[in-house]
Amino acid sequence: MIITNKMNLPKELVNAITTEKHNKEGEYSATTLIRGAKEILLNDRHWDEIEIDASDSIWALFGSACHSLLEKQEGDGFKEESFETMVDGIKVTGKIDLYDMINGIVEDYKTSSIWKVIYQSFDDYKKQGLIYLWLLKQQDLPANKFRFYSLLKDYSKSKSRYDANYPQSPVHVYEYTPSDSDLKEIDDFIRNKVAILKQYINTPDDEIPPCTAEERWASDNKYAVMKDGRKSAVKVCDSNDEAEKYIKENGLDGKYYIQERLGESKKCVDYCNCKEFCNFYKNMIKGESNDY
Repeated sequence: MIITNKMNLPKELVNAITTEKHNKEGEYSATTLIRGAKEILLNDRHWDEIEIDASDSIWALFGSACHSLLEKQEGDGFKEESFETMVDGIKVTGKIDLYDMINGIVEDYKTSSIWKVIYQSFDDYKKQGLIYLWLLKQQDLPANKFRFYSLLKDYSKSKSRYDANYPQSPVHVYEYTPSDSDLKEIDDFIRNKVAILKQYINTPDDEIPPCTAEERWASDNKYAVMKDGRKSAVKVCDSNDEAEKYIKENGLDGKYYIQERLGESKKCVDYCNCKEFCNFYKNMIKGESNDY
């Protein structure tokens, strides 16, 4: 990975940003498996070509610094403990921040945005936590619950005083106790993702299926009822059928038409390091259809 420094940040800060691969060959970590297969494979293939600017990695550096400080503190349980299990010739790994073996509780520290809490967007935390518990169970170790502590980097104390719906603390705790069906689903998820990665390991870049809408953090397409000569929509609908029904029921004449507005894949745009090597992203920014 190539680190650029477009904002002329201090050399010490730039040097602190890691350029090492997260996974060794033939291994995939819990945090890697929750990504799309295309993203995983393109990152691996083009690692030495990928460019990121140091200014875009500050929050990742902040997170690493927080982990480093917490590792040095005394406490109960095992810290930074690594676990691994072979799945069809591939090593699945996980490095757990804190493991309370007596009670079977996994704990993890995160830095995140306040919006993650406001929108209750914890699907990635859930998958990661379940993979950790799955890894423990493969070793016949107690695995009953996981708890993630999010340090909210953009928290506003003033907003918390005036908005009852705003998080009331700069630390949010996400806790989950899985059911047997959760553990069965994560077992299926892991084995399916490993199978997909093996299937496309030698497939040309452009022939690897795109990441799913969920993996791309994609919003749904919208259908705007437009009027000739007017820039803003008369009405925005969730489907083309709904838009057609609106035009028909309101007796709107031929001066009205329907404009499809493609949903945005937010991860592709802002958070995918390998997007410059991805044909899905290139087609998306050209305005071509992204229905997958």
